Amino acid sequence: MTNINREQPRVLVAGGGPSGLLVSILLNNIGVSSIVLERAKEPDEWSSKSYTLVLGDKGKSSLERGGCLESAIAAGNDRNFVSFFDGKTGEVKTMPKKSPGLGMTRPLLVECIEQIALGCPLVTIKRGAGVARVSKDDEFGLQAHLEDGTTIAATHVIGADGKWSNVRQSTPSLSSLANMRTCPSFGVHMISPTIPKGFKTDRTYVVSPPKECLFYTIASPLPSGEYSVTLVCYDETLERYPWLAPPTDLKLGEYKGRWEDESSALPATMKAESNLSHQMEKMFQEELPEFYKTLDKALFESVRVNRRVTWVQMTSVDGDDDDGKKGVTYSTEDGRVALIGDAAHSMTASMGEGGNTALESAVKLVDCVSSIMERKGETTSCSIDTLSEGFVEYGLARPKETMPIQEASAARNMGIRK
Repeated sequence: MTNINREQPRVLVAGGGPSGLLVSILLNNIGVSSIVLERAKEPDEWSSKSYTLVLGDKGKSSLERGGCLESAIAAGNDRNFVSFFDGKTGEVKTMPKKSPGLGMTRPLLVECIEQIALGCPLVTIKRGAGVARVSKDDEFGLQAHLEDGTTIAATHVIGADGKWSNVRQSTPSLSSLANMRTCPSFGVHMISPTIPKGFKTDRTYVVSPPKECLFYTIASPLPSGEYSVTLVCYDETLERYPWLAPPTDLKLGEYKGRWEDESSALPATMKAESNLSHQMEKMFQEELPEFYKTLDKALFESVRVNRRVTWVQMTSVDGDDDDGKKGVTYSTEDGRVALIGDAAHSMTASMGEGGNTALESAVKLVDCVSSIMERKGETTSCSIDTLSEGFVEYGLARPKETMPIQEASAARNMGIRK
């Protein structure tokens, strides 16, 4: 058991992803110490060949607040355009984005933020230390039980441990609000070792097959010089291509944190099953012939069919008001536990807002604490009670902003009208 100063708050952040690391930096900036506990032993354990994040204004503004934007800009690449590529004819139409995006992989973003966090005197990062559950402790407030059997005492816990959050699941008042929703859509992911012929790196490409195929493809550059290619498929797609059937849906409690549970790409040391690779290449030749001509054929060796898309919907246990939205919170009533990122508001990838909203939630949480500190005149240090009040204020206010984004995003994953 770790001894703590009972007069000062001591925060445990479960999850060393982008939002967890950013919130630790922002807490440091207002004088609050934190320990970030991350299951993965290395920042890139999910492979650098991961899915692409595109940071918009919300994400970039949030990184700027933590002093991380400059390193992110240096590591990522600009996304100034969206190009629509007809996979059958090769015709391309390009539109400039209203606000340029910043593209990078999740592991690369983690690396950028972690570099800043490691320089913060009030931030400690412990890797290989996943949180299994959180319990109340009469003497210290909370105990975090780690997967290795040890415990750490804390006054507060921030759950930034993803869609399948152990913090949320072990906190009855929060787990009772959470429902895992599954959409009738899934992704098929591949990585090209080279840029497709004629493609540019300052844009995202939407590649369309004939309408009867019932899927579309997103192609986007990775900072490594590789190219990410993802098919967005629906259950209706399986009527034409039954061999694309996704793995069985996960249920709460089944997620083990392995790459095969949630990763968007095979580890670099593995190749796809040969029959699947052959069928995917044949489909591209037949349905997307002009796109196929641009591709490095090694792309098909990396094909992976992901599980159906899931997201966390928080609904009130009590009422029917506002479709169950009234009474939803991302914090416990006593303000000792709060959720950010996917632990609070996991959403589908269709709008590209999951990462941006997660980073913004880290900012919103600390802003609530900072505002109460200012009202109370706590200029040099934050009290335990003030931190709790800030968590509660954030927990009640934030769902009103995030839930509409979640619902709009999920609506895009509900299938194709024939």
